[in-house]
Amino acid sequence: MNKRYLVYFALAVVAVTSPAWSAEDPIQALYNQKCASCHGKDGKGTASMAKMFKVDIALLDLTDKATLDKKDDVLDGITAKGVAKMPGYETKLKPEQIKALTAYFRSLAKPKR
Repeated sequence: MNKRYLVYFALAVVAVTSPAWSAEDPIQALYNQKCASCHGKDGKGTASMAKMFKVDIALLDLTDKATLDKKDDVLDGITAKGVAKMPGYETKLKPEQIKALTAYFRSLAKPKR
């Protein structure tokens, strides 16, 4: 193998094993930062938070039918304004981030292949 191919091969190995390839999606990172402590990384709710806030864990489940049946603008509004013990995020997040979070948690309900 000549040196040029060896260099290309080395660059390819570095690129594939680089931390950037395994970096978390920005919306997933935002979800994990703002939502996962109550709603869980899988969107099914966190039992300890349900107990702490004295709410049914079903209220924290973003993957249940009742939540998924709501229109995106309703879910965006809940994230923006808050509901019950959930704080609103309209002053902390941009509208496009709120919409992206709705799309992200909807994706959690889809079956994994």
